[in-house]
Amino acid sequence: MRAVITFHHLGDAPGPLANPVAAFDDLLRSLARRGLPVVDIDALLAPGAGPGVALAFDDGCRSLLTAALPLLAGAPAHLFLCTGWVDGDLAPGARLPPYAHLGWDDVLRLARHGVAVEAHTHGHPDLRGLDPARIDDECARADEAIERRVGRRPRYFAYPYGRCDDASRRVAAARYAAAFTTRLAPLAHGDDRHRLPRIDAHFLRSRAIRAR
Repeated sequence: MRAVITFHHLGDAPGPLANPVAAFDDLLRSLARRGLPVVDIDALLAPGAGPGVALAFDDGCRSLLTAALPLLAGAPAHLFLCTGWVDGDLAPGARLPPYAHLGWDDVLRLARHGVAVEAHTHGHPDLRGLDPARIDDECARADEAIERRVGRRPRYFAYPYGRCDDASRRVAAARYAAAFTTRLAPLAHGDDRHRLPRIDAHFLRSRAIRAR
């Protein structure tokens, strides 16, 4: 199996965007027992890639730093960062988790520990139906902020809410090596690289599911 598993907040808060820390630790142990390596997205999407799992954390919850990083113990991970959440400058109506968020010093610390900082727009709007120039501006603001602060331009992109249309896909294809939706599936040969699926960790909480 090849898959990207997505997290938001690690903690005991209610709701589908929170994943208990113990469940995250158990998932990492389950992957190790099954012989599924945790790899970065470059390796996962490389031609002829074998089985593996990439770990993605959306939005910019501070629990990535405080709870996930110690358990990762050097394993690769990707942060799809909404830069407007860090800056306090979100699009009108944007819905983000009600949890503590990262600051730029936190983001830099994560990057120094090997977490790849990727793009998730600046203001986190639903991109469907937006003018292509607005979509490109959302991506450009995120890319430029990350490059300026972290020193690395994002290679990958996650659509806000996992939603895209033809216009947003075209913008993503022009800017990024691959882009991800929230379609619930493992990766498959022949997938559109700018409409790739991911598996939300919410659906992996059951030990019975993780054992499959």
